[in-house]
Amino acid sequence: MTSSHICLAALLSALPLFAQNPTVDMNLWTVEDINGAGPWTIDAQRLWAETTNTVNTDCSVFYSDFDVAFLEVRMRIDASGGDDDLPGFVLGWQPGDSVNATADFLVVDWKRITQTYQDWGTSSVGLAVSRQTGPITRGYGNGPIDLWSHTINCTELQRGATLGSTGWAFNTDYHFRVIYTPGSVDIWLNGVHEFSLTGTFTPGRFGCYNYSQSKTGFQFPIQGAFNLFGTGCPGTAGTPYMFCPVTPYVGSSLPLITANLNPGALPLTLVGASRTNLGGAPLPIDLAAYGAAGCSLFVSADLLMFSTNYQGTAYTTFQLPASLPPSSTPILFVQSMILDPTANTLGVLMSNAGEIAVGIR
Repeated sequence: MTSSHICLAALLSALPLFAQNPTVDMNLWTVEDINGAGPWTIDAQRLWAETTNTVNTDCSVFYSDFDVAFLEVRMRIDASGGDDDLPGFVLGWQPGDSVNATADFLVVDWKRITQTYQDWGTSSVGLAVSRQTGPITRGYGNGPIDLWSHTINCTELQRGATLGSTGWAFNTDYHFRVIYTPGSVDIWLNGVHEFSLTGTFTPGRFGCYNYSQSKTGFQFPIQGAFNLFGTGCPGTAGTPYMFCPVTPYVGSSLPLITANLNPGALPLTLVGASRTNLGGAPLPIDLAAYGAAGCSLFVSADLLMFSTNYQGTAYTTFQLPASLPPSSTPILFVQSMILDPTANTLGVLMSNAGEIAVGIR
């Protein structure tokens, strides 16, 4: 390993918090079937794709419109697809490489069990990176022998450092981080440095890859956000101020904090799906007519949660469901409502509000 490669690997390991994917819009990506025609579907965000192969010999690549350099992606195999075959991704792919005589790309694939099939040879359990150089050799059902068994024109370069002989599991998130340069390739999986390669590598595209493994999904990161809007109304201890100190992600627990409360007040948290409409009435709603001058309801109150008042600071947690679809735009809205008889005629104060865009890593 060269000194520059060591420095590059060390730098990357320190970058995961602020390194960025290239701009991803899967509407601009292309499906190339190596064999068969297993369909790929994408979501409305254009950052998630899933393949559903129809027969065991299906093999395809869904490749990017950009050349890969640095990239993060999450892979998950849904148990409803069954089977035990080869999901993964390709690096350095060129359009037409399914038939190109001069193909030269890397394939990172992961077999759940060791299996010998027809005339394809044996595919070994575990995570591996291999290099296809030259045309793909066809076997039973026109399936690509090279890619199945890492033979003929496909040379296995490395097994995973910790998962080289361990199969993947259903319904498990696998977070890959990749750096691909003309002289080196490094790949991390769930924070573990599984592959470190040096050599001469062909520039090219990234591609989601599937060989006979139905219901394999690929999710590119979406950055979550908690943004404030509106203004609270003053009470005896100041103006209630709501905030969240963490970034919202699917499945995470959000601490919702509201400061500047009367220590004897009862704080509640309103969660809504809208900041524009409540039962047909437009939001925000001015509460002055009800005896709370300067106070406004900013969110639809679809869910009410009790908060705990710690000597004038309210605290509660809101669990974001793992099944919640990620979104780069806000999909949930929160606001504190404080029951305080000393505040005004209504005995209610309202905080500012927050909008939640739920990210995914």
